Amino acid sequence: MKESTHPFMLSIHYLEAKIEQLTTEFRIRQIKDPCLILLDNADFIQLFKISAKTAQNWREEGLIEYAQVKGKIYYSLKDIQY
Repeated sequence: MKESTHPFMLSIHYLEAKIEQLTTEFRIRQIKDPCLILLDNADFIQLFKISAKTAQNWREEGLIEYAQVKGKIYYSLKDIQY
């Protein structure tokens, strides 16, 4: 005698499949526009292998564009690509 699958398990399998589908769609549509990608100050410092003081000097000297939101510094990827 074949055991039937419980409705709860069918729901779980449906949800797992839907999550997998949405994850795949997200990866396909992931933002590729450098204008929309932001790095915080820690990422910027690590990327350029510089000190926090050097990053501050570059900002003060106008060498790099940045935005400050509630005390946190952000850089647009398009502004730091060379």
